[in-house]
Amino acid sequence: MLELTKVRSTDGFVDLSVRVPEADSEYVERALRDVLGRLPAEEFEDDKSYTVEEVFGPKVPGRLLRALRSREGITQEELAARLGTTKSVVSNLETGLRRISRKTALKLEELYGTPYKVFL
Repeated sequence: MLELTKVRSTDGFVDLSVRVPEADSEYVERALRDVLGRLPAEEFEDDKSYTVEEVFGPKVPGRLLRALRSREGITQEELAARLGTTKSVVSNLETGLRRISRKTALKLEELYGTPYKVFL
């Protein structure tokens, strides 16, 4: 029987994440602000800025690895095969039980186009 292990509290809101080319980011930001400007003002703190850490928590290489893997829609098994390792190693990397080595970080840079240093 499947059982829900985590309950998300959204208070009636939905979090959206948009990935766009850097060259188009200003256009997309203006469009989003325009759309949000049409909604009731009391629901948003328009002038409030949040740091990356406030939104996603502390920078953790394993968390980044998991996010990139999820973004690409691949399983831990698939990533393990691409890295030449096992699913349990990928799981340990994502949970922080194992440090990401420089060699693995360089492979991840090739796979995801993300500078290897963010994984160290």
